[in-house]
Amino acid sequence: MTELQNIVWKNLEGIQLENEFLSVVVLPSLGGKIASIFEKKRRVELAAQNAGDFYRIPEWGDDFSLYDASGLDEAFPNIAEAVVERDGKEYIYPDHGEIWSSSFGWIREEEGVRLKYRSRRFGYVYEKKITLSGNQIILDYDIQNQWDQPFPCIWTFHGLMRYEEDMQFLYSDEAERFENVFESEELGRVGERYDRVNERYDFERVPPKKTKAMVKFYVDGKLENGFCGYRYPALGVECRYHYDAEKFPYLGVWITAGGFRGDYNCAMEPANGYYDNVKIAEKNNTLYYLKKENPLKFSLQIEVCDLKNDNVR
Repeated sequence: MTELQNIVWKNLEGIQLENEFLSVVVLPSLGGKIASIFEKKRRVELAAQNAGDFYRIPEWGDDFSLYDASGLDEAFPNIAEAVVERDGKEYIYPDHGEIWSSSFGWIREEEGVRLKYRSRRFGYVYEKKITLSGNQIILDYDIQNQWDQPFPCIWTFHGLMRYEEDMQFLYSDEAERFENVFESEELGRVGERYDRVNERYDFERVPPKKTKAMVKFYVDGKLENGFCGYRYPALGVECRYHYDAEKFPYLGVWITAGGFRGDYNCAMEPANGYYDNVKIAEKNNTLYYLKKENPLKFSLQIEVCDLKNDNVR
């Protein structure tokens, strides 16, 4: 059974969902961000944490890099800032989208909480429900375009997770090649492609702390299996994502081992566009158009397992 209670998380109103296995904190005023995923048996925090004593509240369109990078939310309707023409007008798609900087209304529901945001600038309604079921966090989404014209957009899961030097990334077997999308010493120029097993870079590990590295890459091409995740050997836990790969066939990976502002975190990012910028996705013929008559409805499950007993449900 899930217990829900209002709490204060640092300086913000939060909602705590708790059962026998997990304690999860949601912040409605920061896009419904999951600020904490606490595995109770081993007493392990998995979400990347805000390093400060409080959260600063962003304004719409602010530069994401000026604010704390922590927790799990979504980049929608884009990641990289862009200007897009729609209905004969120009629309500014802000850095990392507008979900992360928007305040959501919310209501309690059985076993969880439902959050809602209505975009005045882009004409969509964004709902997500967060529930606990055993050792799983279930995220149910319903995104509806209220305008008559199709809405060009990208949805990307932006879940910043704890960095540990011994951690491992989990991929489906079909993830055989990767494309670099951020110039770095580790991976070279944008567009460089590598086999999963190669002599230059280990795609299943994070760069060591001493490297001060910052990398971003995507699985090269579409995936048919909606699975990825993280293994933390020293902590004794594993975190797995399960999602609909037909709707989200692309998978990006972001890692900062101190290279971005001194932060240490990482994110495996299922997405429905390739990649990051609506202009790039349009060029690659992967840009998604949200139509009024066809809402985007889907679920993502986050499963947290004890490595010694990984069949808890």
